[in-house]
Amino acid sequence: MTGPRAPYVSIVYTGRNDDFGGDFNHRFVRALQFNHAQLAGAGVRYDVVFVEWRPVPRKPLLGDLLRGELPAIDPLLTTIEVDRRYHDAFSQNPRVPFLEFIAKNVGIRRATGSYILATNSDIYLGREIVGFIAQRMLRPMVLYRATRVDLKSNLDPSAIDDSVLLDRRNQERINHLKPPAYTNAAGDFLLLDRFSYHALRGFNEVFRAAKIHVDANFCHHSLASGVMLVDTGKPVYHFGEGTFHARQSLYDADGADAPWGRRWHKTVTYRNRAGWGLGDAPLVPYGARRFRLAFDEAALPPLVDLRRVGSSLASQPA
Repeated sequence: MTGPRAPYVSIVYTGRNDDFGGDFNHRFVRALQFNHAQLAGAGVRYDVVFVEWRPVPRKPLLGDLLRGELPAIDPLLTTIEVDRRYHDAFSQNPRVPFLEFIAKNVGIRRATGSYILATNSDIYLGREIVGFIAQRMLRPMVLYRATRVDLKSNLDPSAIDDSVLLDRRNQERINHLKPPAYTNAAGDFLLLDRFSYHALRGFNEVFRAAKIHVDANFCHHSLASGVMLVDTGKPVYHFGEGTFHARQSLYDADGADAPWGRRWHKTVTYRNRAGWGLGDAPLVPYGARRFRLAFDEAALPPLVDLRRVGSSLASQPA
């Protein structure tokens, strides 16, 4: 998956063709289109790694749909289709249909950029954060964070530009960051050098019963491992209110029956196996920048491995 000239930044996304939220595909295409225009316009050398986790049977792959919708991004796009059986083998909670952060680990493990941005499909990178990246002043062993601004859900995603993002009348909620761990809405912007992502072995793969707070757990894990956390002071923009905020009232108080899983102690440390990110799974090419991760039981972690969970950091602010 390496090329003659590695990108400065690899952007890692994950998803599947299930139209999550009713218009997932449309929102993803529009955000990718916007971000490409911003990054290309600022001269940022970047690529995209898209991991298709638990693909939907008898439906086209979302990665292929992205290529058809966005020909300008096709040369920058690497897609990895993960065999559905990995989800069933990894899952510790049948109520959680999508293991977002295990999927992102698959992409992070195989990204080639000097820096890797783990983000989400409906995040818009405004000109301020893109300008920050374009300066090429990023430092290793620094986890860069950005405040997420939630946009009103009645906006037209095909008409979003900088003027729309910056207009306070279009903003529903600001998810403010607080030191030292800067955990709020962390999964929408986690920018770190590739060496450090590998040294940390990505997101927590020991605890797999929930996907909520796994991003915040990574912030605590980074802090405990000697990585500096920095608030860029620049916002990113999310189309609509976050899924958790919008739907938490539909489930019981602690989320035991929610599709994101029960709340848990996000301040614990962990140590993933050397094969994190399905590093031991066979990577099978089947076209230009198209790959499949074939199923192999040797690539699976134990269902439970408590030896890899460390002491609590509960004394640190959340």
